[in-house]
Amino acid sequence: MKNSTKAEPMRVCMVVHQNYFDDARVRRYCEALAAEGAFIDVLCIADAARSNTKAMNNITVHTIPVDKDYQSKADFLLGYIHAFFLYFFKLTILHFRHRFSVVHIHNMPDFLVFTALIPRILGTPVILDIHDIMPEFYVSKFGIQPDHYMVKVIRFQEKLSTMFANAVITACRGFQRKLVNRGLPEKKLLVIYNTPNTGFFNREKFKEIRSAKRSRFTLIFPGTQAPRYGLDIPIRAMPELARKIENVHLQIIGWQNDYTRELQVLAEELGVTNRVEFIPAVPVDKVPELLSAADLGIYPAIRDQYMDVAVPEKVFEYSLMRLPIVATRLTVLEEMFSDKAILYFESNVLDQFIARVMEIYTNSELAEELMTQADLEYSQEFSWVKGRLDYFRLLDGLTGKRHKLCP
Repeated sequence: MKNSTKAEPMRVCMVVHQNYFDDARVRRYCEALAAEGAFIDVLCIADAARSNTKAMNNITVHTIPVDKDYQSKADFLLGYIHAFFLYFFKLTILHFRHRFSVVHIHNMPDFLVFTALIPRILGTPVILDIHDIMPEFYVSKFGIQPDHYMVKVIRFQEKLSTMFANAVITACRGFQRKLVNRGLPEKKLLVIYNTPNTGFFNREKFKEIRSAKRSRFTLIFPGTQAPRYGLDIPIRAMPELARKIENVHLQIIGWQNDYTRELQVLAEELGVTNRVEFIPAVPVDKVPELLSAADLGIYPAIRDQYMDVAVPEKVFEYSLMRLPIVATRLTVLEEMFSDKAILYFESNVLDQFIARVMEIYTNSELAEELMTQADLEYSQEFSWVKGRLDYFRLLDGLTGKRHKLCP
């Protein structure tokens, strides 16, 4: 979509309290902008393997010296406050150096949007991108009641943050409904789904791996390791599945933490350590190869008020890489995929999970039908092509079309 008419190059600052190289959503924005000739500065947490570096043409990554090893509610709060001031000073310095066209802040936390206070005062538009809705996330993560005082504080900071931003992007219709119900004007809100980068998740690149002879039947889960994702369910299923599938294997991929160690202990207690493999987190562009070598994508999330509306990007990844899917029956998934595309089971019901896995294993025709239907439903409803165009239109509107990202 490069423009034939000469336009002023856009300069965008992205702030994300993650490792940029592992955040597919932020990378997708940046790479799309860079392809149009924009210059992007990314502020993010440090990566032990990298220092400040050019991620690709026109993208410069700046890191702050913090990590995200939060174990308690106090850790979350203090860690966020510490990071806030580091981002604030770094962003302010960079703005006086570059005079950004737009500042795009990614939650969590929402109040990171105030790191753009100086650019906002000086007239630069600010976008808040709500990847996850914090009140529901906090309740789900820490198991507290929705009327807990800390949840009220989080709702208040969410309201202030969305008021401060010129525009708000969120990741799904469920989050949109929650935010509108809490008073955010719908006209200020844009939904851009967390769809995978098809430059990475392109099954045509991995045909040889997909067609290779398999020595085992592999279930795979790449993503966050936390109790809300119900990863004990496939491990508990392993003894029964092993009696029915001689070569069954489970891969759990992602950042490892205390919950990972609990899962490892569970696997030891059940005598299935030889069937459960814990793979440390890999860059997003390495995930497709692992998916291509697997046989079944699983999403055993525990249903609660957060998980019921949070879009699981990994399910999109399974669809793009043509894996059959077994997933918890959640409102968000039922709104996106029919029963002809995903084999659903009820939240935390072990016997149903085992039965769904066996259906895939014993019925290759059913697996093919599910993969084909999921592919069709994904391509009809969810596309980065549309999200990219909507994002560029938003930027053109905020900057008065000085940069003409859209024709």
